Amino acid sequence: MDIPAAKGFSTLPSDCDALLEGSPAILYATGPGWWRNDLHYVSYNLATLIGATRAQLQSTPTLWLEHVCDAQEVEACLFARLAAGESRIRLYYRIVCAEGHVRHMQDDIAVQRDAAGDVIELIGSLADISETRVALARLEALADSERRYRFIVENVSDAILLMDADGECRFASPSIRDLLGHRPETLHERGLLELLPPDDAPRVQRLIHDASRHGEPLRMELRMRHRLGHYVWLETCCSPYLNPASERYEWILAVARDITDRKHREHRLHELSTTDSLTGALNRGAYLSCLRSGLEAADHVSQRVSLVIFDIDHFKTINDTWGHAAGDLVLACVGEICRTALRDHDVFGRIGGEEFSLMLTSQSLNDAALLAERLRKKFESVRVEFHGEWLSFSVSFGVAERQSREGMESLLHRADMGLYAAKHNGRNRVHQAPPQPV
Repeated sequence: MDIPAAKGFSTLPSDCDALLEGSPAILYATGPGWWRNDLHYVSYNLATLIGATRAQLQSTPTLWLEHVCDAQEVEACLFARLAAGESRIRLYYRIVCAEGHVRHMQDDIAVQRDAAGDVIELIGSLADISETRVALARLEALADSERRYRFIVENVSDAILLMDADGECRFASPSIRDLLGHRPETLHERGLLELLPPDDAPRVQRLIHDASRHGEPLRMELRMRHRLGHYVWLETCCSPYLNPASERYEWILAVARDITDRKHREHRLHELSTTDSLTGALNRGAYLSCLRSGLEAADHVSQRVSLVIFDIDHFKTINDTWGHAAGDLVLACVGEICRTALRDHDVFGRIGGEEFSLMLTSQSLNDAALLAERLRKKFESVRVEFHGEWLSFSVSFGVAERQSREGMESLLHRADMGLYAAKHNGRNRVHQAPPQPV
């Protein structure tokens, strides 16, 4: 409301006073002494704020100051700005209302001055901004919380991924670049299951779906393809978000960390515990375990399995004549030749000092005998250099094909009998074991 500069509240006609009384605005007018004296006008709703009447407040203006928090600081601020010659002043302060709770007020003051610039009257309009201050405080707290979480997300070494129910990436933290070589924005709306090995994707998808359907977190180890093509081992914890209304999961939060080095160490430790360091073959326990598992798997798909057992002829003579170092060199040579000649799924084991065995899946007795013959010729032709001398050796083989549902011990025994026959008939030969009597 514009107030004529020449006429203050103290000189307003009665009809204007009645108009002001009907306004919801919280108004006051005072002389230069502000609230301490000379309170010209105060609206009824201002007096009500502190539980006083207009008459009480006008007769004792200091009643208002008793309800103003930090009144001295507020007065000091006002007087400083008046002294600076300001004509429009806005103050913020708190008051303790009649009910005892604290309200935040915005006080807009119009300063009336005379020709000399001296203050004649202050006309104030108060506004209760408590709800606005609370809302602003909440917004500030929310913004501060967002800044904290953004700082955490952008600086944590683990990768944070958010994907929808279809598996499409909706957010990737910056650390994904160090982990998988991708910029976060390049993964947006991309199916993350595409980065899994093809044989792993269905299993991982099923695990995530089952865990999400029950609203349970899922921790698992999996591989994901790096931008450069190789795979990285990740330990991943997936947490689904269920929509309370539909009880369907809409988001999946995944936190992943690189465990590639750990998996390599575990693989190395497993190799050390299952592999013969001299020949690279599985040790006896690991080989027999693979043989047992292989036979069980073959039963389910009616797969043929053949077994080869072989050992080095006159190996004791080599050790006695040249020493154990020479014997180890011959063993290492046998291991190298076998590893280069076999298929990836063939199983090669060292089951005794100089005795070895091969498990050949999908191979007939004749196929196994042909492979054994090729190895025999290779061993017969190879020469091993030892301190300037060239050592030669030969190998004898026993071959057996598994009969219907034949047990592991029986199959091993028949292949071993084939080896015994090869030794008995002059060594350096392949002997096929006869079928087991029905």
